[in-house]
Amino acid sequence: MRRIFTLLTVLICGLAANAQSININHSGIQSSYDASEILDVTFSSAESGAQVNVNKVESAAMAIDPTNITSMTFSEGPADHVRKYADGEPAQVLFSCLEVNNTNPLQVQNYRLKKANKYLFDAVILFSSNINYSKKEDVVYIHNNENVQPILNNYEHYIKPLQDKGIKVLLSILGNHDGSGLANLGPERSKAFAQTVADTLSKYNLDGVFFDDEYSEYNKNLYATYSGFESAASYETASRLAYDVKQAIGDKWVVLYKYGNYYYGKPVDGVNPGEYLDYVLSNYGEAAATNKNFAGIESSQVGGYSYNYGGYNSKSNLKKVRNEKHGAFLVYNLDQEKYDFSYNGVDLLANIGYYLFDDEVEVTETHYKKDWTPIDELKEPNR
Repeated sequence: MRRIFTLLTVLICGLAANAQSININHSGIQSSYDASEILDVTFSSAESGAQVNVNKVESAAMAIDPTNITSMTFSEGPADHVRKYADGEPAQVLFSCLEVNNTNPLQVQNYRLKKANKYLFDAVILFSSNINYSKKEDVVYIHNNENVQPILNNYEHYIKPLQDKGIKVLLSILGNHDGSGLANLGPERSKAFAQTVADTLSKYNLDGVFFDDEYSEYNKNLYATYSGFESAASYETASRLAYDVKQAIGDKWVVLYKYGNYYYGKPVDGVNPGEYLDYVLSNYGEAAATNKNFAGIESSQVGGYSYNYGGYNSKSNLKKVRNEKHGAFLVYNLDQEKYDFSYNGVDLLANIGYYLFDDEVEVTETHYKKDWTPIDELKEPNR
Protein backbone atom coordinates (compact mmCIF):
# COMPACT_ATOMS: atom_id res chain seq x y z
CA MET A 1 0.00 0.00 0.00
CA ARG A 2 2.78 2.42 0.96
CA ARG A 3 4.52 1.81 -2.38
CA ILE A 4 1.41 2.83 -4.31
CA PHE A 5 0.96 5.94 -2.20
CA THR A 6 4.59 6.94 -2.72
CA LEU A 7 4.24 6.38 -6.45
CA LEU A 8 1.14 8.55 -6.58
CA THR A 9 2.79 11.31 -4.56
CA VAL A 10 5.86 11.40 -6.81
CA LEU A 11 3.82 11.33 -9.99
CA ILE A 12 1.36 14.00 -8.91
CA CYS A 13 4.12 16.31 -7.70
CA GLY A 14 5.67 16.26 -11.16
CA LEU A 15 2.41 16.45 -13.05
CA ALA A 16 2.05 20.19 -13.57
CA ALA A 17 5.47 20.53 -15.14
CA ASN A 18 5.24 17.53 -17.41
CA ALA A 19 1.65 17.01 -18.54
CA GLN A 20 -1.79 18.52 -18.74
CA SER A 21 -3.65 15.46 -17.46
CA ILE A 22 -3.27 12.23 -15.53
CA ASN A 23 -5.06 8.95 -16.26
CA ILE A 24 -5.53 6.36 -13.52
CA ASN A 25 -6.50 2.89 -14.74
CA HIS A 26 -8.46 1.05 -12.07
CA SER A 27 -11.19 -1.57 -11.86
CA GLY A 28 -11.16 -1.94 -15.64
CA ILE A 29 -11.92 1.73 -16.34
CA GLN A 30 -9.81 4.84 -16.70
CA SER A 31 -10.41 8.05 -14.74
CA SER A 32 -8.86 11.14 -16.30
CA TYR A 33 -8.15 14.45 -14.60
CA ASP A 34 -6.83 17.78 -15.79
CA ALA A 35 -3.75 18.85 -13.83
CA SER A 36 -5.49 22.07 -12.84
CA GLU A 37 -8.37 20.05 -11.33
CA ILE A 38 -6.26 18.13 -8.82
CA LEU A 39 -5.83 19.74 -5.42
CA ASP A 40 -3.98 16.84 -3.82
CA VAL A 41 -3.85 13.07 -3.50
CA THR A 42 -4.17 11.51 -0.07
CA PHE A 43 -3.90 8.00 1.30
CA SER A 44 -6.20 6.72 4.06
CA SER A 45 -6.56 3.48 5.92
CA ALA A 46 -10.11 3.59 7.20
CA GLU A 47 -12.00 0.69 8.71
CA SER A 48 -13.64 0.11 5.34
CA GLY A 49 -10.22 -0.45 3.81
CA ALA A 50 -7.28 1.47 2.41
CA GLN A 51 -8.00 3.94 -0.35
CA VAL A 52 -6.38 6.57 -2.50
CA ASN A 53 -8.34 9.83 -2.59
CA VAL A 54 -7.98 12.08 -5.62
CA ASN A 55 -9.15 15.45 -4.33
CA LYS A 56 -10.31 17.85 -6.99
CA VAL A 57 -10.68 21.60 -6.67
CA GLU A 58 -14.25 22.50 -5.69
CA SER A 59 -15.39 18.92 -6.20
CA ALA A 60 -15.93 15.74 -4.20
CA ALA A 61 -13.00 13.37 -3.90
CA MET A 62 -12.75 10.23 -5.99
CA ALA A 63 -11.88 7.28 -3.74
CA ILE A 64 -10.00 4.43 -5.40
CA ASP A 65 -9.00 1.10 -3.90
CA PRO A 66 -5.21 1.03 -4.48
CA THR A 67 -5.25 -2.71 -5.13
CA ASN A 68 -7.40 -1.98 -8.21
CA ILE A 69 -4.95 0.50 -9.73
CA THR A 70 -3.20 -1.20 -12.65
CA SER A 71 -1.36 1.72 -14.25
CA MET A 72 -1.04 5.48 -14.46
CA THR A 73 -0.27 7.53 -17.54
CA PHE A 74 0.12 11.20 -18.39
CA SER A 75 -1.15 13.07 -21.43
CA GLU A 76 0.00 16.28 -23.05
CA GLY A 77 -3.62 17.12 -23.81
CA PRO A 78 -6.45 17.95 -21.40
CA ALA A 79 -8.38 15.11 -19.75
CA ASP A 80 -11.41 15.63 -21.99
CA HIS A 81 -9.32 14.63 -24.99
CA VAL A 82 -8.19 11.32 -23.49
CA ARG A 83 -9.85 8.19 -24.87
CA LYS A 84 -12.33 6.45 -22.55
CA TYR A 85 -11.49 2.94 -21.34
CA ALA A 86 -13.56 -0.07 -20.25
CA ASP A 87 -12.34 -3.58 -19.44
CA GLY A 88 -8.84 -2.13 -19.54
CA GLU A 89 -9.14 -1.37 -23.27
CA PRO A 90 -10.23 1.64 -25.35
CA ALA A 91 -14.02 1.90 -25.04
CA GLN A 92 -16.60 2.60 -27.73
CA VAL A 93 -16.55 5.95 -29.51
CA LEU A 94 -20.07 7.32 -28.97
CA PHE A 95 -21.78 9.27 -31.74
CA SER A 96 -24.78 11.51 -31.14
CA CYS A 97 -26.61 12.07 -34.43
CA LEU A 98 -28.78 15.16 -33.93
CA GLU A 99 -31.70 16.48 -35.96
CA VAL A 100 -30.47 20.05 -35.96
CA ASN A 101 -33.72 21.30 -37.44
CA ASN A 102 -34.85 21.15 -33.82
CA THR A 103 -31.90 20.31 -31.55
CA ASN A 104 -29.02 22.44 -30.35
CA PRO A 105 -25.78 20.40 -30.63
CA LEU A 106 -24.41 22.03 -27.46
CA GLN A 107 -26.66 19.70 -25.46
CA VAL A 108 -24.06 16.92 -25.56
CA GLN A 109 -22.01 18.91 -23.05
CA ASN A 110 -24.63 17.97 -20.45
CA TYR A 111 -23.73 14.27 -20.28
CA ARG A 112 -20.64 13.07 -18.40
CA LEU A 113 -19.35 9.77 -17.05
CA LYS A 114 -18.92 10.16 -13.29
CA LYS A 115 -16.04 7.77 -12.52
CA ALA A 116 -14.20 8.36 -15.79
CA ASN A 117 -14.62 12.14 -15.40
CA LYS A 118 -15.16 12.48 -19.14
CA TYR A 119 -17.90 13.53 -21.56
CA LEU A 120 -20.11 10.64 -22.63
CA PHE A 121 -20.25 11.47 -26.35
CA ASP A 122 -17.11 11.65 -28.46
CA ALA A 123 -18.66 12.98 -31.66
CA VAL A 124 -21.70 14.95 -32.81
CA ILE A 125 -23.22 14.44 -36.26
CA LEU A 126 -25.05 17.48 -37.63
CA PHE A 127 -28.00 15.85 -39.40
CA SER A 128 -28.28 16.80 -42.15
CA SER A 129 -26.92 18.57 -45.19
CA ASN A 130 -27.69 17.12 -48.62
CA ILE A 131 -26.19 16.10 -51.91
CA ASN A 132 -27.95 17.77 -54.86
CA TYR A 133 -27.41 18.43 -58.55
CA SER A 134 -27.88 21.79 -60.27
CA LYS A 135 -28.78 21.22 -63.92
CA LYS A 136 -28.28 24.92 -64.67
CA GLU A 137 -24.76 24.98 -63.22
CA ASP A 138 -24.04 21.32 -64.08
CA VAL A 139 -22.56 20.69 -60.64
CA VAL A 140 -23.16 18.28 -57.79
CA TYR A 141 -23.10 20.35 -54.62
CA ILE A 142 -23.73 20.34 -50.87
CA HIS A 143 -27.01 21.90 -49.85
CA ASN A 144 -27.21 23.22 -46.29
CA ASN A 145 -30.78 23.83 -45.22
CA GLU A 146 -32.05 26.83 -43.27
CA ASN A 147 -31.10 25.27 -39.91
CA VAL A 148 -27.76 23.69 -40.76
CA GLN A 149 -26.38 26.89 -42.28
CA PRO A 150 -26.70 29.17 -39.24
CA ILE A 151 -24.96 26.55 -37.07
CA LEU A 152 -22.08 26.36 -39.54
CA ASN A 153 -21.94 30.14 -39.81
CA ASN A 154 -21.57 30.49 -36.04
CA TYR A 155 -18.56 28.26 -35.43
CA GLU A 156 -17.44 30.04 -32.27
CA HIS A 157 -20.84 29.53 -30.64
CA TYR A 158 -22.01 26.05 -31.73
CA ILE A 159 -18.95 24.06 -32.84
CA LYS A 160 -15.76 25.30 -31.17
CA PRO A 161 -17.06 24.76 -27.59
CA LEU A 162 -17.55 21.08 -28.40
CA GLN A 163 -14.18 20.68 -30.11
CA ASP A 164 -12.46 22.40 -27.17
CA LYS A 165 -13.83 19.58 -25.01
CA GLY A 166 -12.47 16.88 -27.32
CA ILE A 167 -15.83 16.24 -29.03
CA LYS A 168 -15.59 15.95 -32.80
CA VAL A 169 -18.23 17.59 -35.01
CA LEU A 170 -19.15 15.87 -38.27
CA LEU A 171 -21.34 17.01 -41.15
CA SER A 172 -23.93 14.52 -42.34
CA ILE A 173 -24.65 14.32 -46.08
CA LEU A 174 -27.92 12.76 -47.15
CA GLY A 175 -29.78 12.34 -50.45
CA ASN A 176 -32.38 14.99 -51.21
CA HIS A 177 -35.04 13.76 -53.63
CA ASP A 178 -33.30 14.40 -56.93
CA GLY A 179 -31.39 12.16 -59.32
CA SER A 180 -27.98 12.69 -57.74
CA GLY A 181 -26.71 10.67 -54.82
CA LEU A 182 -23.75 9.19 -53.05
CA ALA A 183 -23.84 6.09 -55.26
CA ASN A 184 -24.18 7.24 -58.88
CA LEU A 185 -21.33 9.72 -59.48
CA GLY A 186 -18.92 8.86 -62.26
CA PRO A 187 -15.16 9.05 -61.57
CA GLU A 188 -14.74 12.73 -62.44
CA ARG A 189 -17.81 13.89 -60.55
CA SER A 190 -16.82 11.70 -57.61
CA LYS A 191 -13.44 13.40 -57.31
CA ALA A 192 -14.99 16.84 -57.76
CA PHE A 193 -17.60 16.22 -55.07
CA ALA A 194 -14.91 14.79 -52.77
CA GLN A 195 -13.03 18.07 -53.11
CA THR A 196 -16.24 19.96 -52.35
CA VAL A 197 -16.60 17.93 -49.16
CA ALA A 198 -12.99 18.65 -48.23
CA ASP A 199 -13.38 22.38 -48.88
CA THR A 200 -16.61 22.52 -46.87
CA LEU A 201 -15.05 20.76 -43.87
CA SER A 202 -12.12 23.16 -44.08
CA LYS A 203 -14.32 26.23 -44.43
CA TYR A 204 -16.35 25.42 -41.33
CA ASN A 205 -13.56 23.76 -39.28
CA LEU A 206 -15.36 20.42 -39.08
CA ASP A 207 -13.82 17.07 -38.15
CA GLY A 208 -15.30 14.74 -40.73
CA VAL A 209 -18.27 13.58 -42.77
CA PHE A 210 -21.08 11.09 -42.21
CA PHE A 211 -22.62 9.55 -45.36
CA ASP A 212 -26.22 8.27 -45.32
CA ASP A 213 -27.47 6.93 -48.67
CA GLU A 214 -31.18 7.64 -48.39
CA TYR A 215 -33.77 9.71 -50.29
CA SER A 216 -31.90 10.02 -53.59
CA GLU A 217 -34.14 9.25 -56.55
CA TYR A 218 -31.75 7.24 -58.67
CA ASN A 219 -34.60 6.17 -60.95
CA LYS A 220 -34.60 9.65 -62.50
CA ASN A 221 -31.65 8.38 -64.56
CA LEU A 222 -29.57 11.54 -64.83
CA TYR A 223 -27.02 9.59 -66.86
CA ALA A 224 -29.41 9.52 -69.83
CA THR A 225 -29.28 13.31 -70.20
CA TYR A 226 -26.28 14.58 -68.26
CA SER A 227 -22.70 13.36 -68.44
CA GLY A 228 -20.71 12.13 -65.49
CA PHE A 229 -23.34 9.92 -63.85
CA GLU A 230 -23.40 6.14 -63.74
CA SER A 231 -26.31 4.24 -65.30
CA ALA A 232 -27.18 2.69 -61.94
CA ALA A 233 -26.36 3.27 -58.30
CA SER A 234 -24.06 0.60 -56.91
CA TYR A 235 -21.94 -0.46 -53.95
CA GLU A 236 -18.87 0.04 -56.12
CA THR A 237 -19.70 3.64 -57.00
CA ALA A 238 -20.65 4.52 -53.43
CA SER A 239 -17.36 3.03 -52.24
CA ARG A 240 -15.46 5.04 -54.83
CA LEU A 241 -16.88 8.28 -53.41
CA ALA A 242 -15.97 7.32 -49.83
CA TYR A 243 -12.45 6.47 -51.02
CA ASP A 244 -12.11 9.75 -52.95
CA VAL A 245 -13.32 11.73 -49.94
CA LYS A 246 -10.79 10.04 -47.67
CA GLN A 247 -8.01 10.94 -50.12
CA ALA A 248 -9.22 14.54 -50.06
CA ILE A 249 -9.69 15.01 -46.30
CA GLY A 250 -6.78 13.00 -44.88
CA ASP A 251 -6.90 12.61 -41.09
CA LYS A 252 -10.49 13.78 -40.80
CA TRP A 253 -13.10 11.07 -40.38
CA VAL A 254 -15.13 9.30 -43.07
CA VAL A 255 -18.06 7.59 -41.33
CA LEU A 256 -20.66 5.49 -43.16
CA TYR A 257 -24.18 4.55 -42.17
CA LYS A 258 -24.58 0.92 -43.25
CA TYR A 259 -27.69 1.45 -45.35
CA GLY A 260 -28.70 1.66 -49.01
CA ASN A 261 -25.67 1.43 -51.27
CA TYR A 262 -23.42 1.57 -48.23
CA TYR A 263 -24.67 -1.77 -46.99
CA TYR A 264 -21.48 -3.20 -48.50
CA GLY A 265 -18.11 -1.58 -49.00
CA LYS A 266 -15.92 -2.53 -51.95
CA PRO A 267 -12.17 -2.28 -52.56
CA VAL A 268 -11.15 0.74 -54.64
CA ASP A 269 -7.93 0.66 -56.67
CA GLY A 270 -6.77 -2.27 -54.56
CA VAL A 271 -7.48 -0.46 -51.27
CA ASN A 272 -9.85 -2.24 -48.88
CA PRO A 273 -12.66 -0.36 -47.10
CA GLY A 274 -10.93 -0.95 -43.78
CA GLU A 275 -8.15 1.33 -44.99
CA TYR A 276 -10.20 4.27 -46.27
CA LEU A 277 -13.03 4.27 -43.70
CA ASP A 278 -12.81 5.34 -40.09
CA TYR A 279 -16.15 3.94 -38.85
CA VAL A 280 -19.15 2.02 -40.21
CA LEU A 281 -22.33 2.39 -38.11
CA SER A 282 -25.19 -0.06 -38.60
CA ASN A 283 -28.90 0.63 -38.80
CA TYR A 284 -31.13 0.50 -35.74
CA GLY A 285 -30.89 -2.86 -34.00
CA GLU A 286 -28.76 -4.43 -36.73
CA ALA A 287 -25.52 -6.29 -36.13
CA ALA A 288 -22.26 -4.54 -36.91
CA ALA A 289 -20.47 -4.62 -40.26
CA THR A 290 -17.97 -7.43 -40.68
CA ASN A 291 -15.05 -8.31 -42.90
CA LYS A 292 -17.58 -9.99 -45.20
CA ASN A 293 -19.37 -6.67 -45.75
CA PHE A 294 -16.30 -4.44 -45.69
CA ALA A 295 -12.99 -6.11 -46.45
CA GLY A 296 -10.25 -5.28 -43.98
CA ILE A 297 -12.60 -3.71 -41.44
CA GLU A 298 -11.68 -4.19 -37.78
CA SER A 299 -14.05 -4.49 -34.83
CA SER A 300 -12.62 -1.19 -33.58
CA GLN A 301 -14.07 0.51 -36.69
CA VAL A 302 -17.66 -0.73 -36.43
CA GLY A 303 -20.74 0.05 -34.41
CA GLY A 304 -23.79 -2.19 -34.35
CA TYR A 305 -27.27 -1.95 -32.85
CA SER A 306 -27.62 1.82 -33.28
CA TYR A 307 -30.40 3.32 -31.21
CA ASN A 308 -33.23 5.53 -32.46
CA TYR A 309 -34.53 7.63 -29.57
CA GLY A 310 -38.11 6.64 -28.84
CA GLY A 311 -37.49 3.03 -29.84
CA TYR A 312 -37.02 0.05 -27.57
CA ASN A 313 -34.26 0.70 -25.04
CA SER A 314 -32.53 -2.67 -25.43
CA LYS A 315 -30.11 -3.58 -22.66
CA SER A 316 -29.26 -6.81 -24.49
CA ASN A 317 -28.05 -4.83 -27.53
CA LEU A 318 -25.80 -2.69 -25.35
CA LYS A 319 -24.33 -5.88 -23.90
CA LYS A 320 -23.67 -7.12 -27.45
CA VAL A 321 -21.88 -3.89 -28.38
CA ARG A 322 -19.51 -4.41 -25.48
CA ASN A 323 -19.15 -8.19 -25.64
CA GLU A 324 -18.54 -8.13 -29.40
CA LYS A 325 -15.95 -5.38 -28.81
CA HIS A 326 -17.41 -2.87 -31.24
CA GLY A 327 -15.42 0.33 -31.54
CA ALA A 328 -18.42 2.64 -31.78
CA PHE A 329 -22.08 3.17 -30.93
CA LEU A 330 -24.63 5.58 -32.46
CA VAL A 331 -27.58 7.27 -30.75
CA TYR A 332 -29.98 9.12 -33.04
CA ASN A 333 -32.17 12.09 -32.10
CA LEU A 334 -31.43 12.31 -28.37
CA ASP A 335 -32.83 15.69 -27.35
CA GLN A 336 -32.83 16.93 -23.76
CA GLU A 337 -35.68 19.31 -24.56
CA LYS A 338 -38.10 16.50 -25.47
CA TYR A 339 -41.11 16.13 -23.18
CA ASP A 340 -40.16 12.55 -22.25
CA PHE A 341 -36.44 13.08 -21.67
CA SER A 342 -36.77 13.06 -17.87
CA TYR A 343 -37.67 9.37 -17.97
CA ASN A 344 -36.90 7.88 -21.41
CA GLY A 345 -33.76 9.90 -22.06
CA VAL A 346 -32.34 9.60 -18.56
CA ASP A 347 -33.06 5.85 -18.53
CA LEU A 348 -31.29 5.39 -21.88
CA LEU A 349 -28.23 7.32 -20.71
CA ALA A 350 -28.12 5.34 -17.47
CA ASN A 351 -28.15 2.08 -19.43
CA ILE A 352 -25.40 3.26 -21.78
CA GLY A 353 -23.24 4.28 -18.83
CA TYR A 354 -23.79 1.03 -16.96
CA TYR A 355 -23.62 -1.53 -19.78
CA LEU A 356 -20.86 0.05 -21.87
CA PHE A 357 -18.66 1.71 -19.25
CA ASP A 358 -19.53 0.34 -15.77
CA ASP A 359 -20.14 3.97 -14.93
CA GLU A 360 -22.84 6.45 -14.03
CA VAL A 361 -23.95 9.19 -16.44
CA GLU A 362 -24.36 12.56 -14.79
CA VAL A 363 -26.91 14.79 -16.57
CA THR A 364 -26.64 18.55 -16.24
CA GLU A 365 -29.88 20.46 -16.68
CA THR A 366 -28.40 23.37 -18.62
CA HIS A 367 -30.95 24.18 -21.32
CA TYR A 368 -29.52 24.51 -24.81
CA LYS A 369 -32.58 25.19 -26.90
CA LYS A 370 -32.78 26.01 -30.59
CA ASP A 371 -31.71 29.64 -30.45
CA TRP A 372 -30.77 30.49 -34.05
CA THR A 373 -32.79 32.14 -36.77
CA PRO A 374 -33.24 29.91 -39.84
CA ILE A 375 -31.67 31.40 -42.95
CA ASP A 376 -31.48 30.52 -46.62
CA GLU A 377 -28.55 28.37 -47.68
CA LEU A 378 -25.39 29.92 -49.10
CA LYS A 379 -23.42 28.70 -52.08
CA GLU A 380 -20.81 26.20 -51.01
CA PRO A 381 -17.20 25.89 -52.26
CA ASN A 382 -16.72 24.67 -55.82
CA ARG A 383 -20.25 25.50 -56.86
